[in-house]
Amino acid sequence: MSKNEDAVANDQAIDPTNQAASDPYETQDETGAEHEAPAVARTGPLTEAKLFGRQTPPAAAAPPEAPPHVPGGAAGSSYRALAGLLCGYALLIVGNGLFQTLIPLRILQSGYSTLVIGLIQSCYYAGFILGAVFNRRLIDRIGQHRTFVAFSAAASILALAFGAAQSPWTLGAVRLLTGFAFMGLYTSIESWLNGTVENEKRGQVFGSYAAINYLAVGTGQFLLNVGAGSGGQQFSIAAALFAAAVMPVTLLEGWPVKVADETLHRVPARTWRESVREMMVSAPLAVPGCILAGFIYSSFYAMMPVYLERAGFSTSELATFMGIALIGALVPQWPMGRLSDKVDRRRLVYITASISAALSLVLFLFDVRVITWVATLVYVAVTFTQYGLIVSHVQDRTEAHHRVAISALLLVLFSFGGMTGPALASALMTIVGPSGLFLFNALSCALLALSARRALGIHLRNAQANAEA
Repeated sequence: MSKNEDAVANDQAIDPTNQAASDPYETQDETGAEHEAPAVARTGPLTEAKLFGRQTPPAAAAPPEAPPHVPGGAAGSSYRALAGLLCGYALLIVGNGLFQTLIPLRILQSGYSTLVIGLIQSCYYAGFILGAVFNRRLIDRIGQHRTFVAFSAAASILALAFGAAQSPWTLGAVRLLTGFAFMGLYTSIESWLNGTVENEKRGQVFGSYAAINYLAVGTGQFLLNVGAGSGGQQFSIAAALFAAAVMPVTLLEGWPVKVADETLHRVPARTWRESVREMMVSAPLAVPGCILAGFIYSSFYAMMPVYLERAGFSTSELATFMGIALIGALVPQWPMGRLSDKVDRRRLVYITASISAALSLVLFLFDVRVITWVATLVYVAVTFTQYGLIVSHVQDRTEAHHRVAISALLLVLFSFGGMTGPALASALMTIVGPSGLFLFNALSCALLALSARRALGIHLRNAQANAEA
């Protein structure tokens, strides 16, 4: 064997008869597909066939040398394979953290009412829903990696457009398109993650994913103090971060390898109605859980800066408050991910939602700055584990070849809640006052706790009926 062939065999773990200089994104021949299957043979993520849940033909022969088994190596391999994606995701979310808080402050400075702010913010999640209609097919056609690059560039352009717009109609339209772009980004990222990890490790990986999210979005809040008084400069910083997110994904290893279409087992298309019906049977918490999580998350991101501004916080204090609260949210993510791999995720949703409802009532009843600080920090830390728990619970009960579609559907349900939440919260804030935000949160968390309790009851009744049968 020549040195070149030996290097190919060691680095790529394929038959040495393959061409060493072949393009990894070109369609592989039959021999190449045979030795691609073992994920431990390379550092990149699984092929698109695996990501989309389609099966490649079984390997005819094992690779020449199998690497020794290392305990926990599968999880480590998954993290190495996802390094570029997670780094790009972190940059993207730092920019989005800054962008999300800039938006209500910019609209307030323009003199618009709380209700108008809520409606413009709701357009973001309306764009999510529109994006789900088109982005699902786009990811199937071009892959998660190219979708990420395309929509990161789009988000950068839209951030600059929002900084230049004045009319509320234009601001709403830009927010709608931003939601469309981020729907494509989140669907590509989450389907990529779910296609790379096993059920036993999904809670840990999603916990890390959520931890990166809150660390990044919290870090973005402190950028409010950069170029203070120059809104255009701050929107430019957000746009630059969106563009920078492309670099780790393109420069580091981890792009899926194209597999010839003839080697894939096509999965029959399903309608949204069929997907929802099947999901309600297999995971009754999925639909109400995702919608209510959309209520809770969107109302915090969209309307909490408005509450703080109305309560007399300066821009510097607001940035510090939001940054500490969101960075604090990452503290329980990894422990909760590990715990959810051992304890029923529905039970954890019930417990955390009940605690969140109680804390929201405290914030509604006591308008004291010390209580606002302490209770909000605890509220965010507890509440912002819930969507990850719900997604992991649903994906545990989803067949591999349906995960891209289910990831998109879960985001649609979350987006429906996100589209409705800021409008309802802003209406309560208009009627009750700024503290109406916490009343809305308390009601939403209480409904989520009841939904989780109902799902647990259905599970126990089914288990009892199966045992008696």
